[in-house]
Amino acid sequence: MSHLYSIQTLAMYCFTRNGYFLKDMKSAIYVLFFFFSCVYSFAQGSVQDTTIYEVAETLPYPLMVSCDPERHPSWTSDSIRRCAESQLLSILSNNIRYPIAASEANIQGTVVTSFVVEIDGSMSNLGLLKDIGGGCGEEALRVLKAFDEAGLRWQPGTLKGKAVRMRQSLPLRFRLQEALPYFIAENNDTVYTNVDVLPAFRGGADSLAKFTINRLEYPANYRDSCKTGIVEMSLLIRPDGSINVDNQLDFNSLGFDFQWQAIRLANRTAGMWTPALYNNKPVATTQPLRVVFKSDKRGCATANQRFDQAMLLADAGADLLEKNQADEAIAKWTEALKLQPDNTEIIYYRGTAYLNQNKRDEACKDYNRIKELLGITWFEPVRRLFCGW
Repeated sequence: MSHLYSIQTLAMYCFTRNGYFLKDMKSAIYVLFFFFSCVYSFAQGSVQDTTIYEVAETLPYPLMVSCDPERHPSWTSDSIRRCAESQLLSILSNNIRYPIAASEANIQGTVVTSFVVEIDGSMSNLGLLKDIGGGCGEEALRVLKAFDEAGLRWQPGTLKGKAVRMRQSLPLRFRLQEALPYFIAENNDTVYTNVDVLPAFRGGADSLAKFTINRLEYPANYRDSCKTGIVEMSLLIRPDGSINVDNQLDFNSLGFDFQWQAIRLANRTAGMWTPALYNNKPVATTQPLRVVFKSDKRGCATANQRFDQAMLLADAGADLLEKNQADEAIAKWTEALKLQPDNTEIIYYRGTAYLNQNKRDEACKDYNRIKELLGITWFEPVRRLFCGW
């Protein structure tokens, strides 16, 4: 039986005037309700106090640039806290993975994590107050540790106006749910994410490649520009074979005329697709389609060669990353970017590899460069969390 793996935290109250709880159902795949529960007891401290407090006058909360009090001077402290927790919740929901061992053994329940928010806003003393087995406890700790190492910081708790070390607990409920094989899009299309048979272009993949090469038109006004690059689209292929361009990424900032030609090509494939099947019935689903622009002008041969070489280096980097050779992969992508400095797809690969190595400054330099080139990123929540506006 297919399952949707969702993780739901147990909502609890802190038994003080500062108590609160948060609910959020943003993710259709991962649903988390989380609450940071706190237990209070007062103690005396000094400037160099290393006591871990269970009590504070103000509670810690994760620092999120989009929830900065200076950006929202009219917000209350509770509003700022809820905003910050909602942002963190969104990121957690996309990073927690239900352990395979737990799903196979049908293990469900609540894991309670514990950690200390230090005066500098980092987390320490990560541990488990309750585990349910199957790797759930380890997964909860993995995510918290990864975010701390990647640079997530907290506003520390305070006592008598001074920041103090404070213990926090985070209950996470792991629950298996029946998976829905589809979602309802904004245009009310029922789009299947789990199908029995994938959509297929008439004649197969080779036929699609030939169609793309032969029918894609390079914008006439730009043929002397020697612009090269890739436009990637997500095609919505409906049961009747009709299509719609659901999303588009212009990785090389080629511009509107190139984007328009990519969409024209995609629309020409209407009626040439065999739709996806689910339970032997045709259904709507999405299919990626990438098109490559290279001018056939004689003077553009060098630009085309540089582009081809950059793509080969990028592919080599991806192969190295799959072999867990991150440093070597980064070196390949850096070499590729010397040939194609504004290729946002390659910049993203390198930035994400840096982030996975906890090299936040290097990652944010790449992520912010994509923002500068495109105006918006396809991974904006992650960029804002680690790099700010």
